[in-house]
Amino acid sequence: MSRPAPWRRFAEAATAGLPDLADVAGGVDDPEVAGGREGPAAARGPSRVRAWAARLRAAGNPGPHPLPAGGRNTGPLDFRLAGTAAVCWAAALGLPHAPRGTALVLAALLFAAVLAILLRMLLRPEAGSWRTGLCTAILVLAGAVALLSLILGVRQAERLSGPIRAALDAGATVTVRMVALSDAAKVKADGGSFDGSARYQLRAEILEATAGGQRFEAATPVLVIAGSSWAQARYGDALAGAGKLVRTEEPGAVDALLIVSTGFHRTGSPPAADAANALREGFMDGTGALPPDARALLSGMVLGDRSSQPEDLANAMRAAGLTHLLAVSGANCSYVLGFVYLLSAACRLPRPVRGLLALAALAGFILLVRPEPSVLRAASMGSIGVFALLAGRRRASLAFLCLAVIVLLLADPWLAASYGFLLSVLATLGLVLFGERCSSWLQRFLPKLLADAVSLPLAAQVFCSPVLVLLQPELPLYSVPANVLVTPVVPAVTIIGMAAVLLFPVWPWAAAAAVQLAGWLSLWVAGVARTVSGWPAAVLAWPEGAPGAVLALLAGLLLLSLLCLAARLPAGWPSALRAALRLRQRFRPDAPAPRAAGGNSIRRTAVRLLALGAAAAVLSGLAAVLLRSGGGTAGPGWTVAACDVGQGDGLAVNTGGGSAIVVDTGPEPALMDACLDRLGVSWIEVLVLTHMHLDHYGGLAGALDGRGVGRVLVGSARSKLPEQVTTALAAAGAAPERGAAGMSGTAGSARWQILWPVPGGAGAGEENDASLVLSVQAGTGSAGEISMLLTGDLEAEAAGMLLMRLGRAVPAVDVLKISHHGARNGGTRLIEALQPKAAVISVGRGNDYGHPAPEILAALQQNGVPVFRTDVLGTITVAAGGGRLQVAARR
Repeated sequence: MSRPAPWRRFAEAATAGLPDLADVAGGVDDPEVAGGREGPAAARGPSRVRAWAARLRAAGNPGPHPLPAGGRNTGPLDFRLAGTAAVCWAAALGLPHAPRGTALVLAALLFAAVLAILLRMLLRPEAGSWRTGLCTAILVLAGAVALLSLILGVRQAERLSGPIRAALDAGATVTVRMVALSDAAKVKADGGSFDGSARYQLRAEILEATAGGQRFEAATPVLVIAGSSWAQARYGDALAGAGKLVRTEEPGAVDALLIVSTGFHRTGSPPAADAANALREGFMDGTGALPPDARALLSGMVLGDRSSQPEDLANAMRAAGLTHLLAVSGANCSYVLGFVYLLSAACRLPRPVRGLLALAALAGFILLVRPEPSVLRAASMGSIGVFALLAGRRRASLAFLCLAVIVLLLADPWLAASYGFLLSVLATLGLVLFGERCSSWLQRFLPKLLADAVSLPLAAQVFCSPVLVLLQPELPLYSVPANVLVTPVVPAVTIIGMAAVLLFPVWPWAAAAAVQLAGWLSLWVAGVARTVSGWPAAVLAWPEGAPGAVLALLAGLLLLSLLCLAARLPAGWPSALRAALRLRQRFRPDAPAPRAAGGNSIRRTAVRLLALGAAAAVLSGLAAVLLRSGGGTAGPGWTVAACDVGQGDGLAVNTGGGSAIVVDTGPEPALMDACLDRLGVSWIEVLVLTHMHLDHYGGLAGALDGRGVGRVLVGSARSKLPEQVTTALAAAGAAPERGAAGMSGTAGSARWQILWPVPGGAGAGEENDASLVLSVQAGTGSAGEISMLLTGDLEAEAAGMLLMRLGRAVPAVDVLKISHHGARNGGTRLIEALQPKAAVISVGRGNDYGHPAPEILAALQQNGVPVFRTDVLGTITVAAGGGRLQVAARR
């Protein structure tokens, strides 16, 4: 009996388990094996060429290919590590939220339990007993969780030990030395820039800091927010700067924000990082001559760099379900591992050398593309696969996946809260559990090659969809066919692109030729994305939250169930159907005669059944969408609406007849435009831009799109308005007026008055404190009026001055718009003095600023004020009725 070929074990163990959307691979026979023995005779003739072509296809485009006879892995999946991986993940999610020291106490208890179990097994060995198996399972579980708890506890203590804790608690301004843990990325919705200029963020670890004249060492991860000069920061750079520390409210991968107030200053970087950065920059420069779509996709598919991606292409990729191609993930790792291993095998290198070269190539690839969570997961799978190869053991996909999860959580416990890591693991799990099954079901109706191509994205999509709808309440309807269409070119783009990266320093003209070839291949991906995104109902709206996730899971399981049932229908059922049709023809002479039986009638009927199953899944989603709240427009019954515009402010006050007062426009034009459309606003009586921060005026063009505007009031501490504001207002034919306390007016059924800032008064020197504060009274019909106070981003000191100025004339307030998205610096004095009936917080989901702050939420609770948040509820509308406020939430 011939032994399995070495390369096949590698392809199974190291390559098959890796990619996000193609993780289950098989193999073909090694040409070096002939009759069970290695020999040079097998390497001669055309069979060698065909075998090597089969090798490259298997490594570059992994799929659920069955192994040759005698080598197929038909045994059950190994679930022994699944429970350990799940418990480790739960511990990594929960322990950071537990009181300080809990992780170390748990580690001590579990290590004691491990020691007790070991002693028991040594003193009372029972070979083959079920108790031995149970003790072993408990030992593995307790040991893994104990080690995870110890690592997490030690790193938590290390990150916040010493004077850095006091600096964080005080929100001190510090001078720091740090190392960058990511490239600088542009912040899309910037609410912190006073002049509307671009801002950048990057992850870094503070190594040394100076605060209050004291210099100290630290090991604290932070998220750096800085100006456009910091766009040059790259992974591995040693950086220096000064800024304000802001403690994050939730424990996570970073412990604080560092808002930098100085220019970019690089003090050095490791040689390996310099080399990787030089290779990246050379490749990016070499793509400059490509068409825009090719340039954006090639940098994303090869290096994971989306900085040059146009917005319309990003939207098309999202609608087609191809966004994962732009994030370097396990698929790219599998191509690199397979290519290097097979190339070294072609050079007849020993098996251990092949594995070491593959690992070295993988390490260099990770450094080049940056260690993102999905790449780290793929690298871990590849390393475990190589060790399995060297040990001569067969693949156990599920066991390798579980082991990779445990290893990665031990290396970085905060990965447990990463959506990218979760999606990567879920995609792999779907392929391990259903990839080969889906292919075998589809092979009854489709050619094997096409069945393999369809099964991969289908199995991954079913497992990932519940999480995807939590992030974005929509489903790309044509994701599976789009992925099938681009599958042939993705491995070629990756390998050719990586070859170009390495060739630029030594062979520029060859690298340029490779870039051109890969770029033109990537245009196929762009064409598929743009075409598919234009198909009817390309993006299916979906319910949000847990109901949407459950519905997505049920729809996926329904589709898999129908596919399984269709594949298991008896072979003769079409004949029975034809017999029934003939019987119908006999009793109804006017009925059409049945079609003549063809060789592919089974396939045709089964494909129709699959289409029916897919339609059933889609219809179930559509039914949920139609039944959910918030469909259509808000109707005439609303008085004030806080639009869901993300991390920003965008409010509208109904003045009747399709007109409104609009106060701020959020960061994105499309979001504000969509909200006003749903509210039925076609004319803006008064447009108020409280101050000149991008999260309050960035959506101005959307608010003015197709709508006329009457009066425009603006607030700012500066003499000059941002160009974006002046350009949009000029295009609408509107002239801005500088707002100030004392100005008032009416708009339809509403009355408004500006209470702050006082012209030339103190407290308005900062942009936030220059926010226009409006008192508005509005109501529709006989329902009654609602009084509102809209506060912009007013901070605590200016709020105190406002209250002193108002004195006894403090207005009665039904609805208070909490200032600055619920930030701590907004203070609680307005809440305590006004005692509103309700509070609205306009804030973005998952924002990096920690908004709203626990202090603000606690003050609202202590004063008995119900609070409504756009990050939780979406667009919030308030109306008066029956002597009380009626609040509704609409997504």
